Amino acid sequence: MTETRRSDVSRQSQELLLRGERVFLRHPRIADATNVFNWEGDDEVWRYDPHRPYSRIMAEFLPIFERNYVRGNGRQYWFIIEDEQRKPIGTITYFNIDTRISHVEVGLGLGEKSSWGKGYGAEAIRTLVHYLFMTLNFNRIYAETALANQPARRAFARANFIEVGQIYDPRSSGDPWVLLEIWRRNYYDFSNSHA
Repeated sequence: MTETRRSDVSRQSQELLLRGERVFLRHPRIADATNVFNWEGDDEVWRYDPHRPYSRIMAEFLPIFERNYVRGNGRQYWFIIEDEQRKPIGTITYFNIDTRISHVEVGLGLGEKSSWGKGYGAEAIRTLVHYLFMTLNFNRIYAETALANQPARRAFARANFIEVGQIYDPRSSGDPWVLLEIWRRNYYDFSNSHA
């Protein structure tokens, strides 16, 4: 990614509030650290991903959270997902940006277990996908998740992602993972057929 594009993307994501029908995606604030720390420390939330991103103690987590989530590291862009009452319920991110071929990866983590199974994940994905296609002009958005992670696979399917096939994730314990994707041309076709 060029420095100009990185600067533009970083500035846009810091000032951004995206809205779906029931969800809001907003830039993280330092006050979100406790929620994110608790979500990342929850074995049930992380049962499909054996590679936890940060420390188990808040004193080590806080500076990493501030640097990567709040200020941004220029390679990964985070949003806090809020429900219709503006309660934080999880995170969504885009990263692995390849400007040469206009592809980007997304990741979702619904940390509030009381929000599971209510369609918030799929709506957050759709909201971010719209922004990535319509504002940042990516051509392909993809995600990777454990084959056993049926909730994530359903959420991505409801957001019109197609499962491409199984992949190997070097972070996993050898369990199969699946690659999912959506292309801009298919997004336009889907959007136009449901307008």
